[in-house]
Amino acid sequence: MKLYKKIIDGISKALEAIAAIMLVSMVTIIFYHVVMRYFFNQAPRWSEEVSLQLMIWFCFIAMLLGVKDEVHISIDLFVKRLPPKILFYIEIFDKIMILLFGGLMAYFIQPYIFKLMRNKLPATGMSVAVQYVVPAIVGLVIVFVEIEKIILQVKGENKW
Repeated sequence: MKLYKKIIDGISKALEAIAAIMLVSMVTIIFYHVVMRYFFNQAPRWSEEVSLQLMIWFCFIAMLLGVKDEVHISIDLFVKRLPPKILFYIEIFDKIMILLFGGLMAYFIQPYIFKLMRNKLPATGMSVAVQYVVPAIVGLVIVFVEIEKIILQVKGENKW
């Protein structure tokens, strides 16, 4: 379990670094686009496309990090008042539902990746499938993160 946790934490830290780089790149590209458009009247065609792809990847990676760190929105006013045994089962159910969401996201996005692999974006020539790869990756990692959380919950190491 310790090795599993180290692997998940390593993937999480790597994705966090990638997300930070993407955010800085996105801001830089958009700044460059605005300067070129309004001061030189020559906006590069590729800038909007690349910044959109970076935003898509950034949002999905941020979603994964939010799920991993449990910083997503939750309303627990009612749930906190339940007895511990019922609370335990609600937490397990919650984790299973998130696990299913990640698994279904990864599974159902695959046909789009393979179907759109040959299509190219007009300005950059990148494959359209690029924007569909990230939900598959994030969905798989969500599954592994939630498996870890369920195991810790059952062992009693993850308390409310």
